[in-house]
Amino acid sequence: MLRRPITIHNSSNELIRLDLRHRQDVRNAPAVILCHGFKGFKDWGFFPHLAETLANAGYITITFNFSRNGIGADPQNFTELESFARNTYSHELEDLTCIVAEIQNGNLGKGLIDPDNIGLFGHSRGGGIALIFVSENSDIKTLVTWAAIAKVNRFDGQQAALWKKNGFIEIENKRTKQLMRVERDLLDDINKNAERLDILSATTKISIPTLILHGENDESVPVKEAEQIFENLTCEAKDFVLIEDASHTMGITHPMDVKSLAYETALDLTENWFDRYLNS
Repeated sequence: MLRRPITIHNSSNELIRLDLRHRQDVRNAPAVILCHGFKGFKDWGFFPHLAETLANAGYITITFNFSRNGIGADPQNFTELESFARNTYSHELEDLTCIVAEIQNGNLGKGLIDPDNIGLFGHSRGGGIALIFVSENSDIKTLVTWAAIAKVNRFDGQQAALWKKNGFIEIENKRTKQLMRVERDLLDDINKNAERLDILSATTKISIPTLILHGENDESVPVKEAEQIFENLTCEAKDFVLIEDASHTMGITHPMDVKSLAYETALDLTENWFDRYLNS
């Protein structure tokens, strides 16, 4: 299995760092783009293993860092906190649009990727981004989300008031113990683009096969949000699976030392879904 680090630029001329994985014998194959969540990155936890597993199954997989996720040349540490502070949902949608466009114009994966067979995977906030994206684009054939958010405004009234007063809030990264500033750009984006960023409204416009997976014991995104997403989906082929005893990250921490039963279950369901709706 080959792994190729690649960089491209978005429409704001910012770097998007990608990893393209595929078997050496694969040509003109379906691709799966994997979207990480808030405070996530392409090399976090299960992402490399998930990408490698799908690549070994015959897919071209693309893991990437959103351009303002805070990860720069150092793939494991948040060294670009000013960039992280200015990130928004709309900017992440722009990044994803750029990646799909690069595939379709032949600049990314030419000869390897079948541009008419692209699947999307999203975890947590990345799941919400993926849901909005597929509601706006007809170029994606199928979608899988893990622990997807159903709403973009995840801040209580007190936090929002402090945000407006100070112009920023600080959120602790429990893994690294860093205080990560979020500027008012995100709050303004949520308010200015409320209609576009309405995830539950977006799900009613999705026509492609969609699999929703969620951990029974998700400590970050309530199970109710997964249920709301599934109920709002109007696509004919859809499924919702609640993973028993699973956390927000399917029992995986960073770095990923061992595979949990919850993760293996989610992985099997995900690969089977792509096999059915992307590689049939």
